[in-house]
Amino acid sequence: MRYNTISLLLLLLLAGCSQNLGNPTARDVIKENEDADIFQWNDGLVYSNAANIEWIQELELTKGEELGEITGQTNKKWLFKDGVATQLPVGTKIYKANDDDTYKLIIELENTEIVYIALLEG
Repeated sequence: MRYNTISLLLLLLLAGCSQNLGNPTARDVIKENEDADIFQWNDGLVYSNAANIEWIQELELTKGEELGEITGQTNKKWLFKDGVATQLPVGTKIYKANDDDTYKLIIELENTEIVYIALLEG
C-alpha cells in the first residue's frame, strides 16, 4: 500500500512538471510582445520573422516548394491556428527553404523573400 501511494505521488509530481515543457505558442509570444511578427504552421509550430538575424541572412536561403498560404490575420492570442499570422496579409505564400529544413520557412512579400524561423524550446 505504501509503495502504491509513493508511486502515485511521484507520478503526479512528474505530470505537473511536464506541463511547462514544449515549444512556445502564439499566445506565449504575443503575451511577451504584442507587435511580434509571427505565424503558425505545421501542427502548431510558431515561426518568427528572422530578417534581422545576421546568421540567418548569411545562409543565403531561397524559396523552394510552395507549402501553402496565410489564411487569416489576428493579434488575438486565443484565435491562432495553423495558417494565421499577426502581420502577414491573407494570401501570403509560404515556401520551404532550399535547404529543406522545416524549421526555416520563406514567405514572399512584395517581391521580397523573408525567412521565418521556428520558435523551439531548448
